[in-house]
Amino acid sequence: MTEVREISREALLRRGFALEYATLGWNVVGIVVLAVAAVSARSVALAGFGLDSLIEIGASTVVIWGLSGTGQARQKAALRLIGVGFGLLALYLLVQSTLVLVTGFHPHHSPSASAGRR
Repeated sequence: MTEVREISREALLRRGFALEYATLGWNVVGIVVLAVAAVSARSVALAGFGLDSLIEIGASTVVIWGLSGTGQARQKAALRLIGVGFGLLALYLLVQSTLVLVTGFHPHHSPSASAGRR
């Protein structure tokens, strides 16, 4: 019975690593696309979404780190790191959205959105 549990645990760990690496790859591609769109449109919303993807990259890295070892302390540290990342994102969005509201800034259309209107 112990052998079955160990095999299942190892298979689940392999699956977990595979899913996290796939998530990591997807978010890396997404952040490149979002960075180009945010800069070209000068959009705080797109930049915030890109930063969210950056935090998800960090979270995936932390999860991979957490899966690599065992112990409650490592899991607690991993969750704390992810929480700090999302807290920093919230702070960034608060500051940027306040600046946008105070200055009355309006984002530009991205080149891809303008191309569709021709």
